[in-house]
Amino acid sequence: MTRLIPRLVIALAALHFAVALIASDTFGEVARDGFWNAVPGKPQREYEMWFFLAGFGLLALGTLSRRIARDTGRLPAQLGWYLLAIGVPLQILYPVSGAPGLIVLGVLALIAARRDSTEIADPATAL
Repeated sequence: MTRLIPRLVIALAALHFAVALIASDTFGEVARDGFWNAVPGKPQREYEMWFFLAGFGLLALGTLSRRIARDTGRLPAQLGWYLLAIGVPLQILYPVSGAPGLIVLGVLALIAARRDSTEIADPATAL
């Protein structure tokens, strides 16, 4: 799970980018309006831009945790806590969203991080 979870977070980021760019014409509208100040005051554009930008946050979490896992052999527990910190409020505020995916990934990341720390703490079980 240590290598799989960061990949799943990166895949979620890619899904964010794909949905934002393919399933919406907000970017076309913004381009037609000249980019500068083309989003404020237009709720649908604001929502879709934040959705797109959230992809960068997920990409950062995924790539950084993948690097840490590769360098240390352990998944950082912070990844799980960050995913839960995003997913739980999102689930409360927007029940019809991708929040359950974030929550599941957050819990799996915490389980993997705990398992990794237990294996390192007890070298006999690592054999």
